[in-house]
Amino acid sequence: MASLAEIADVALGDLPTLSTAATARAKKLLSTLHGKDPNAMDAGSDEAFREAWIMGVLALQSNPRNEEAKAMLQMMQAAGMNDHAAHGPTNHDKCDHEKPAVAVNATHPHALDVVVVGAGCSGVGVGFALTQVFGLAADRVLLVDRGAGVGETFRRWPKEMRFISPSFNQQGWTESFDLNSIAYNTSPAFMLHAEHPTGDQYASYLEFVAQFAGLNVRPKTDVTAVRPLADGFEVAVVTDGVAATLTARYVIWAAGEFQAPRGGADEPLFPGSELCRHNSTVRSWADLEGDDFVVVGGYESGMDAASNLATNGKSCTVVSSTAYWNVTTADPSAELAPFTGERLRVAARTKTPPRLLAPLKVTAVEKDADKGGFVVKATWGPVVEHENCALRAPMTKPINWRPKNGGEISLRTPQAPVLCAGFLGSVAKGAVRDLFAWGTADDDVVLEAGAEAEDLVIEEVAVEEVPDAKASAGGGCAEGAPLLDEYDQSTKTPGLFLVGPAVRHGKLSFCFVYKFRQRFSIVADAIARGLGKDTTDAVAQCRKTNMFLDDFECCQGSCQEGC
Repeated sequence: MASLAEIADVALGDLPTLSTAATARAKKLLSTLHGKDPNAMDAGSDEAFREAWIMGVLALQSNPRNEEAKAMLQMMQAAGMNDHAAHGPTNHDKCDHEKPAVAVNATHPHALDVVVVGAGCSGVGVGFALTQVFGLAADRVLLVDRGAGVGETFRRWPKEMRFISPSFNQQGWTESFDLNSIAYNTSPAFMLHAEHPTGDQYASYLEFVAQFAGLNVRPKTDVTAVRPLADGFEVAVVTDGVAATLTARYVIWAAGEFQAPRGGADEPLFPGSELCRHNSTVRSWADLEGDDFVVVGGYESGMDAASNLATNGKSCTVVSSTAYWNVTTADPSAELAPFTGERLRVAARTKTPPRLLAPLKVTAVEKDADKGGFVVKATWGPVVEHENCALRAPMTKPINWRPKNGGEISLRTPQAPVLCAGFLGSVAKGAVRDLFAWGTADDDVVLEAGAEAEDLVIEEVAVEEVPDAKASAGGGCAEGAPLLDEYDQSTKTPGLFLVGPAVRHGKLSFCFVYKFRQRFSIVADAIARGLGKDTTDAVAQCRKTNMFLDDFECCQGSCQEGC
């Protein structure tokens, strides 16, 4: 006969199975109740709410590491379902039974301190700073992401795409560290043993950092609205088809850029731009059917497309408003990366070297009704002499044919033109657009494929309810950037912060990981101080490791010249 200890061992061994089963039951019950008000349920529905709550508690008690059960309980708790399940619809406001406890911070009444929207490099990086450096409890900082897991958009990169900034593990010899790292003492180069990681590789690195830090991540969660409260925010989310409302003292928008490509039918860049194929939709250039492509845009993504097409034996013509392959400047954000230059030289030596045409402004893309395929129409601009070009080894042989006095050309291609025009960004296209003030682009500035916007005018904006804040001023980096104070907080909505490549201050563009990671601690420090924490030691640690860039005076107006 089995001993009590043996019976206990068998029972305990089955607990993970029990937890999984209880989670599945709770999930099924919640899906049937989607969109219903728990305070207006009939007797049958009331029982379903009660059972969903009980199943969730059972699942978490059976396996405390069941993150899905934990997320469902938090969702039900935030929506008030736990009160309804405990007391029923008839005595919801009168029952004296003890209610399930909701952990709150002494400085505010919300269940969460911070909701971070996005679990890519920006979301994981700022989550790491908040919890590992500035001491916020990991269970009070929730990262939500519409993807299936951490870094999901990196896994959607074309197979051949690589980081243009190099990874190298130099820690131990200097306080500087891997350019593509999002947290000190971590290194993609060390973990991946790759100098220029692929998207898949980098997503694996981000997953490791998130797991190492014990970050609270809820995938498959779409943010549908962010609503400011008197002392915090309501964040409306949908997780696996189940709607809920989270409440938090602060919100950090870290949703990235990849999900909002430019040039679609809703916001065309030029007539017919919707007929093009955006480069972000290509899964592999080697598997791309056809030949004789036209690439619209000549900056990093355009050169990536041209290099990959050429090395895979496909001919292409690049049409760009600027000959970026000839631009030479001390600002790494305004010239092609050395890695791109090397790849372009390799492409130029293939049997199908890309043709690089600039300055050409694309005016229209049309279907060729007579011959099939497409016609790309473009107009030559004035000849531009690029300074210091002679100091560089040439990337490709120059194209000598073009009319002296400008004029229009038409390029025919059997394939949909490849549009390499970048992204609108999740701020402009997301749920928080109206919660930011925006810079305004001069009406004479026409943004076209591959072009960098210049001479943008940033409107004067008053800083509302942000003590000692200074609004960003000046422009020159992007089409209407969101305006931020010195803590990367919205000048329009206090408590809403922005991290990632969309951050801009004056003429400074934080478009590389090694740039925007230096602002994670600025945001984390502001939030931690807002929650009543002493951040003196944490700030000193961040300054020592070059993770606290808070003084732009040395660079304002001179970053193009180096400083």
